[in-house]
Amino acid sequence: MSGQLEQLPVHKLILTIDDDAITRLMLHDILEREGFEVLGASDSREGIDIIKTRRPDMVLLDVMMPEINGFDCLLAIRAIPDMELLPIVMITGADDIDSINRSFQLGATDFIAKPINWPTLPHRIRYLLRASSAFRQLARSEAELRSAQKIAHLGSWDWSVEDDRMRWSDEIFDVLQVNQDAFQCRRQDLYAALASEDADKLHEIMESSLKNKHNFYLQFPIRHVSGSDKVILLRGEPIIVGDTVIRFEGTIQDITERLHIEEQIRFLSYYDPLTGLPNRNQFKDVLGKALSHCNRFNSVLSVLFISIDRFKRINETLGPSVGDRVLNIFADRLVSVVRDCDYVAVSADNDCCEAVSRLGGNEFSILLNQIQDTRDSVKIAERIIQIMAESFNIDAHEIFLGINIGISVYPGDGGDEDSLIKNGEFAMSHARGQGQNTYQFFSKSLNVAAFQKLSMENNLRRAIERDELRLFYQPKIDMRHKRVIGCEALIRWQHPELGLVPPSEFIPIAEDSGLITEISNWVLETACNQMRHWQLQNLPPLDVSVNVSANHFHQSSFVQQIQQLLSRLELAPQHLKLELTESILLEGIENALLTLRELRAFGVQISIDDFGTGYSSLAYLKRLPISELKIDRSFIHDIPYNEEDMAITKAILALAKSLSLEVVAEGVEHEEQVTFLMKHGCYTAQGFLYSKPVTANEFAAYSQQFA
Repeated sequence: MSGQLEQLPVHKLILTIDDDAITRLMLHDILEREGFEVLGASDSREGIDIIKTRRPDMVLLDVMMPEINGFDCLLAIRAIPDMELLPIVMITGADDIDSINRSFQLGATDFIAKPINWPTLPHRIRYLLRASSAFRQLARSEAELRSAQKIAHLGSWDWSVEDDRMRWSDEIFDVLQVNQDAFQCRRQDLYAALASEDADKLHEIMESSLKNKHNFYLQFPIRHVSGSDKVILLRGEPIIVGDTVIRFEGTIQDITERLHIEEQIRFLSYYDPLTGLPNRNQFKDVLGKALSHCNRFNSVLSVLFISIDRFKRINETLGPSVGDRVLNIFADRLVSVVRDCDYVAVSADNDCCEAVSRLGGNEFSILLNQIQDTRDSVKIAERIIQIMAESFNIDAHEIFLGINIGISVYPGDGGDEDSLIKNGEFAMSHARGQGQNTYQFFSKSLNVAAFQKLSMENNLRRAIERDELRLFYQPKIDMRHKRVIGCEALIRWQHPELGLVPPSEFIPIAEDSGLITEISNWVLETACNQMRHWQLQNLPPLDVSVNVSANHFHQSSFVQQIQQLLSRLELAPQHLKLELTESILLEGIENALLTLRELRAFGVQISIDDFGTGYSSLAYLKRLPISELKIDRSFIHDIPYNEEDMAITKAILALAKSLSLEVVAEGVEHEEQVTFLMKHGCYTAQGFLYSKPVTANEFAAYSQQFA
């Protein structure tokens, strides 16, 4: 075994089996651009036929398919000869735990959750291919080991007690490097092949076994003629007739390679292969021992949790190889900080490197078990921030990192390893929210975060009665004719102390606290009343889009509420457009379909908001009675400079055209984006290029400019 993983070929063949055409199209475009060869199959039978003929390197397999589902297809693939180790990745919903568990039980390699994170997918695929390659190599090594064990079993010996006659098979002469011509067929020949101390030990063991009638074994080193050190395992078993041991039978085996593999497995189980630092498993073991020491001697310790801010950008812009080198330098600097401090106990058996661990990805930890008070932790945190502020010079790149540090202290911040880790990582997450190069203690961050959330929730409960909620309206523009054709109603909170609060800060709190339905009702009522007011001002009829929450949409009275509201205000239903996310619609798809059909029959328009960030399933999409797709701003932002975003946007536009759906591009800010969108068939946009969200009066004045 060479000790190195086999190199992946330049082009790997990826097979996608999915009945959803848009998913196959997006997988094909994104993966092919990353250098993969991609084949697609629309059902399980076609996929199995391709596997038999083309032998792909990986299969991306959808769970939910007609006729033959993903589970049965998985079993069929595994039944194909030589496909036992083929990496098969199941594509399923992130919350579908039963499907995920069943996939692994049936032999899946991994799963990818929907909605798919498209930008990171190629990196995930490469990682799985590398892991699969390592697993195959390990499997081959284990097969070689089993073969070696069989051969070693044939390397047998036996010894007759009565006449001291010993017999060796030919293989033993090779293992022990003994010349057959010098073999005297005596037990002494075996002793002579060992070092004197091992020979003495073997003699004692065999005499004890002869007396007590038990099996024995001895592991000892020898120096091979090549100069390499080998480890030999000798086993013996007494053969008893009546009550007397008449002879021994045994085997001799070279276990050097097996021990090497076991050491590799142990290393991979407890250490990070990139940096050589302890991994999360080893960190928990070391932390557990440190906590026991604290309990015994009534001392304290602290743990620093360090994350590299926005490390993902390095991998995306400079490549994973540069990212790996950054992580190695980062780890070395952490170790140097620990070596220079007095807050880590170091013994001959425990190097200071054991205090630094890589927990995974861009997260590290440092265990300080000799602190006197929290100031010691602060000194180390500040030293880390200082040393990491120095540039990371790799090739021609000068890279500067921002870091965040969370600190948890034992025993105050947790009574065991899991709680101390959880609270420390919570503090690290809170530090990340405070900006780069900061540190936060758990207790302080928890109290601040909890207080802020509770205060925000209490104030939000009174926001409606205090008339603090506001609706702003962002125009939708017909880019071909430069005219306003509608708007989207967007909620803001005019907080008496914090000023204008964006929805990203209070909507999650509203969802957690159950206030979202009441707020969603207020938005709908207010937007429709405003639409009626504009009509009374003799503004041209314009479509008004309103975002609807999941809780609101799934209420049994939702359709009736819409009908009564529009009738009361004498509004034409076709001018109200309800914007729903894919996740809302696919949560109880059959009931959602009934609701949508009633709304469409009444005349209300339905739009899919943030399209492309959710499931984007053609199988579901073609069943939905919708009229519009809105391309999420995350895909528009980097056009025309990001190839993946352009490919995804073109795919969505092609899908919309095939289904005769209108398309609105969100977040349009530059003329280059307009040129790209119109070239590929998108003629409606909203974004800062045309107008930010404005008040109702400002929108009325703006729309009249385009009349």
